[in-house]
Amino acid sequence: MLSTKHHILLLGGTGICGTIFTRAALEAGHTLTLYVRTPSKIPSDISSNPNIYIIQGEFGDEEGLKKAAACGATIFVSLAGPTLGEKKGTPITQALKTLYPYLLTHTHTRILALSTASYSAPEDSRSLKWWVAINMYVRVIGGDAYDEVRGIAQATVDLGEKIKWTVFRVPLLSGKTLGESEGEVEACYVGDKKGRDGLWLDRGRLAKWILDEVEEGKWIGTCPIVSNA
Repeated sequence: MLSTKHHILLLGGTGICGTIFTRAALEAGHTLTLYVRTPSKIPSDISSNPNIYIIQGEFGDEEGLKKAAACGATIFVSLAGPTLGEKKGTPITQALKTLYPYLLTHTHTRILALSTASYSAPEDSRSLKWWVAINMYVRVIGGDAYDEVRGIAQATVDLGEKIKWTVFRVPLLSGKTLGESEGEVEACYVGDKKGRDGLWLDRGRLAKWILDEVEEGKWIGTCPIVSNA
């Protein structure tokens, strides 16, 4: 069965994950609108692609976020995340809280938002040692990162049944190109006996998992952690 071609609104498109995801989505035939602060950071092969649209704006730019929400996309993917050690508050969380009410006016929008293992979801039955260690690592030396990743997840979870959403949580990330992404991924709840709760996730595999989840909708309304199988 052929997959549906979507228009995807992407937040965090100039980072490593965002660049890899964009290339994977274009390769799959999707159209993307990138909401970015610095368009010059977008690689030329992406910015010149006819299926790419760019909206320039800051996280705190309500008019820019409103414009992004009205771009016609039916899928919203957030790959924006904080930098460990920085003290900048929670601008991504605040941006999502501003953006989500506008997205809710577009009833067919599907939300997939990135958090990290430091967010405890209701579905988690128990925590494994490495997961606890990541929590402590982010909390102790991460600056405002701990509050940011929790805020990103909570703002999305708080949408409840108003819209279809998934918070995908990630462990330590590796890989810098889509070409390095051979291999399978495993999605499960933290501590799920059926899963391995892996410590690493290749960014290219994550991109492919997101695109598969857009089609399959296996994790709607939940917060799985995704890792290399």
